[in-house]
Amino acid sequence: MLERAKALRWAGRPEDAAAELRKALAGPGDRCELLYLLWDCQFVLGDRAAAHETLLEAKGLATGSMVQRIAVAEASWLMSQGEYRAAVELADSVATESDEIRAYALSVRGVCEAFLGDLPRGTATLEDARTAAHRSGSLRELTRAVGNLTFVLASAGQHERNARIGKEALTRLGIQGLAPTFSAVIRYNVATSLLALGRWDELDSLEVPDAIPGNKAARILLCQAEAAALRGRDADDLIARAEKVIEGPDALFLAQCAYTRAVAARAKGQYRSAVELCRETVLDLPEALTGGEVLRLCAAGLGAARDLQAAGGRVTKLDDPAATVAELLARLPVPQGPEDEVWRRHAFAEAGRDSWAEIALEWDRLKMPYQAAYARTRCGEPEALRHADRAAHRLGASPLAKMIDREARRRRIPLLHQDKPQLGTLTPRERDVLELLGWGRTNKEIAAELVLSVRTVGLHVSHVLAKLGAGNRSEAARIARDQT
Repeated sequence: MLERAKALRWAGRPEDAAAELRKALAGPGDRCELLYLLWDCQFVLGDRAAAHETLLEAKGLATGSMVQRIAVAEASWLMSQGEYRAAVELADSVATESDEIRAYALSVRGVCEAFLGDLPRGTATLEDARTAAHRSGSLRELTRAVGNLTFVLASAGQHERNARIGKEALTRLGIQGLAPTFSAVIRYNVATSLLALGRWDELDSLEVPDAIPGNKAARILLCQAEAAALRGRDADDLIARAEKVIEGPDALFLAQCAYTRAVAARAKGQYRSAVELCRETVLDLPEALTGGEVLRLCAAGLGAARDLQAAGGRVTKLDDPAATVAELLARLPVPQGPEDEVWRRHAFAEAGRDSWAEIALEWDRLKMPYQAAYARTRCGEPEALRHADRAAHRLGASPLAKMIDREARRRRIPLLHQDKPQLGTLTPRERDVLELLGWGRTNKEIAAELVLSVRTVGLHVSHVLAKLGAGNRSEAARIARDQT
């Protein structure tokens, strides 16, 4: 029965494997090994409380190499609870000649080192874990090492490296015929980086096999939903699919889903809905939500609040926008890495307390093109808007492109992607005004020559600039020269 349970686990059916193990525990056999495998199944399925109880029971029965294996599993549990120093101490205490157990210990230690602030050391340790796993021949430990490495790289904002390593690993695992369950963590980490890098077509094509545990499948679908929303597509179906595959009540998923819904709402111009989603979630945060996720929630809420207050038409504004902004700013956590640092600055900039131009450069360094384009849009300077416009069209980010177009029109800044302005849109009188502008005439001089009031000339000049998309009189004259 133990071998059948192992086969089911290896085939990507942890739920069925757990059922077999419970039957086996009712009869004779190596109870410690049965419990250890059950712990693994429960942990993968997301039942962390039951997994911990099972692990403690196995620990009390362990002898021989199982003592070291269970000690590392306990360190892994501590890591999942954020107790990184205790996890490192326990993993370091494991003395073993087994490359398989050593790879497991290094995988745990590397994540903890990275989250304790030493990213280079953590990634080096995880590379050592990959090497040990290769030597051991254990595909389970190899996928664990790569999964933890991609998790650390994604969390640290090293998205290009993460996507490359993760996609290479997925290809290898696919060639070896390994069940998708074992690639679920890697697949999700790759999805987060493809989203950040603006490689949304690749993200769309990332498969979500039925065998992937619901908690990971749901989160990959949320990544795909966010990319859809940023391109102006309907994300509701993907979000609904994510809600269907999640297994049991999951406060963490609900918070992550609220963020995706807020992004989708903003893309549709539903700013008040976005603010309320972010604010309600931030006020009741699940403990497992990472600091980076909280920062993104706060930034999205602050951005939507700003959009709402600037929106025209018949929209219901916030009763006390200053209080909402102060509330969201107060919830910003301490950043834990380079990407978190920029998200924090991004949030403050939404409240008018940081430089969008500087933040755009920081997003450039992290190779996150959508966020860089968004920051340049908020900056609003002519060259920044043109840069943002090119990026938005390259990404296919139509809601952002519309936002840029509105800002450019408001500031009368021509965007380079647009067709040449047509002089034929000008009235005969506006053409006369434009010709005199080209000669460098002032409004007073034009008024005298055309026998008009200075005020009327001013209106004609404004219409000419708006129709030609020119930022000033000289630019309008240049456009006219280029087309005559």
